[in-house]
Amino acid sequence: MTNKLLLLLLAGLTTAHANASTSALPATSFSIMDIQGQGSSSPLLENNDSRQLVLVSGAITAIVTKELGKDLRTGFFMQDVTGDNNPLTSDGIFVSASSEMLGLHSLKIGDIVNVTGSVQETYGWTQIRATQLSPSGKHVNIAATIVEAHPKDKSFQQTLERFEGMLIEFTPQSNMLITRTFGYDRSARRNNMALAQGAVNSQANQYFAANSPQSKAQHLSNVQRLVVVESFNKANNGEIPWYQEFGQANENTTGSDNYLRIGDQVNSLTGVLAYSYDNFRLYVTKNVNASNFSHLNIRTITPPLKAGDVTVATFNVLNYFNSPFGGSANPQGQSRGANTKQEFSMQAKKIVAAIVALDADIIGLMEIENNGYGEKSALADLLSRVNEKFGTDKQYVMAQDKDIKFIGTGAITNQVIYRPSVASLQSLRIIDMPQQHAPKSGKESGNNYMRDAVTPTFLLKASGETLTVSVNHFKSKGSTCWEDVAQQKYKDVDRQGSCENFRVSGAFHLGQQLANVAGHTLIVGDLNSYGHEDPLLVLTNRDKVVQAHQILAARDTYIGGDANSGRLLHGNEGAKITTSFGYVNAVALKHPKAYGYSFKDVVGTLDYILASPSLLPHIVDATEWNINASESTLLEYGVKYTGDMAKYGNMYRSSDHDPVLISLTFPVQKKAVNSGGLGFIAAFLLLLAIFSAKNRQQKLANKMINHRL
Repeated sequence: MTNKLLLLLLAGLTTAHANASTSALPATSFSIMDIQGQGSSSPLLENNDSRQLVLVSGAITAIVTKELGKDLRTGFFMQDVTGDNNPLTSDGIFVSASSEMLGLHSLKIGDIVNVTGSVQETYGWTQIRATQLSPSGKHVNIAATIVEAHPKDKSFQQTLERFEGMLIEFTPQSNMLITRTFGYDRSARRNNMALAQGAVNSQANQYFAANSPQSKAQHLSNVQRLVVVESFNKANNGEIPWYQEFGQANENTTGSDNYLRIGDQVNSLTGVLAYSYDNFRLYVTKNVNASNFSHLNIRTITPPLKAGDVTVATFNVLNYFNSPFGGSANPQGQSRGANTKQEFSMQAKKIVAAIVALDADIIGLMEIENNGYGEKSALADLLSRVNEKFGTDKQYVMAQDKDIKFIGTGAITNQVIYRPSVASLQSLRIIDMPQQHAPKSGKESGNNYMRDAVTPTFLLKASGETLTVSVNHFKSKGSTCWEDVAQQKYKDVDRQGSCENFRVSGAFHLGQQLANVAGHTLIVGDLNSYGHEDPLLVLTNRDKVVQAHQILAARDTYIGGDANSGRLLHGNEGAKITTSFGYVNAVALKHPKAYGYSFKDVVGTLDYILASPSLLPHIVDATEWNINASESTLLEYGVKYTGDMAKYGNMYRSSDHDPVLISLTFPVQKKAVNSGGLGFIAAFLLLLAIFSAKNRQQKLANKMINHRL
């Protein structure tokens, strides 16, 4: 039996089976616009009768020969040749057809085909499931329609519904901005990119308190303005299928324009519009290059920070581990960073490039390996690499207490490096952060930990001011704590992520401990909380808290151990926190719309520099430096998911968090003259007076001698 005969037989069986289930209702001719209607679902399905067969024709705009994931079947997109000139109805539709059925016809883009099949709503996407295909032998080229909102549309999602199934183009008048660069989509489980109409999507709690009406409105807006950019085939490692030149650049420079960053605007992007996983999805039909985008969020080679006398920075170094490559052993026997020596070398280059460009006087580091302070520690390794790039006046040293070998017991820790030419270390506190030891609940053990706060106090040499810098890394949003399971049943209704109550415990305890420290104070680091989430409100202020919203600390929390060895912070009822500590979010003060982290198609801030009120007159500037969050994950040092893609030792995507900086200015201390100096000056003046007197006497004597002569 020939392959073609086999395909004919299979197609006949498929058609026969489909006709058997729908034979009660003969096919009726409809236009694509009749099927799509003006609503979110087909008007033909209002009576819930999916047995109705339709006969419809259109020109093919895209062909899907291989299924993509679980949401894009084989088939093709087709569009009415003339349309109905009604902007409220779509002129296009997706036709689901088996690969066997497609194999019977040598279909090409532009072919006009007649389709018999049933109308279906597949998870909100109007489609036709074909039972029979009949090419007309005619051909026409369909031009892409530029997407513009209609005045009657209440949201951009409604606008997109008008174009579902059509060949469309986004142009500057569509006002589409990149809200997630090309990377992993957790919903569809493949790499793609996301656009937002009008503005980059902000995390719901970034500007509004959790559970507030404004936060809920922001989340709805994020959903309604989002479009995911897809390719028909799963992307190969290190490739954007529709942008072949992406990532091509030069070592240690901003490179060519072949990059895509959050905030960049679409100039031209053409594809067919589908819907799955609760999002509209644009399957690109025309390859692009750098000219298809405008870099509204350009790369910079130095932080956009106004200069002051002293600069403090915080930087999450994305699991900088050297123990697998000749470094000191990790106390937990873990390695969370580079997998090979080559990857570690690239990671080090990128991290060093970023730190050198930061050029800060004091730097708090997070996610550095907790393998001590010795010559082979990760901290010493990084420090030596950085110091190689600076002259003697800009060298860094560790903020270290000789009696401390490790910070806590975790695999990673917080650390501080500083320039002794600018500051001298007065003391180093390690603030034990809370531990949770609650009853087991389901798969949640109830035992949770937070990294200790490394808190050095410095004397600033030029001004004589005292500055305490507390470096923190609060519990992550990704793991679970007791409250997430036992009380919230894994539901994140206020979008604060997991363990928000435990982070509140950390913020409350940290605020209490620092209240006992004299002088100016900065709380810096990765607090794993967006701008108006509960832990930030505890440390700053409660101005935007909804009256009915309660800020709650975790239950069964202890300091320095468990119930047997630690000090109780809050018991089995937890605690309601009603106070705040009054710190000022320095970046929000100077740049309210700044962001430094990207996750699930939204941006916000997780890393902070919070200043004590005493520092307000001294803040020159504070900023996030967007070298990481805006960039694609493909540019990171790891090669597991990037294939043969070239890697560059520059600062772009050196981490997943952006560094944060603050510049401060203080009056220069007037140096007092010591008693020894006064004695010297007095003696000098006395000698000068004596010499002058003797000189005058000699002149007078000479004058008298001359007079006698």
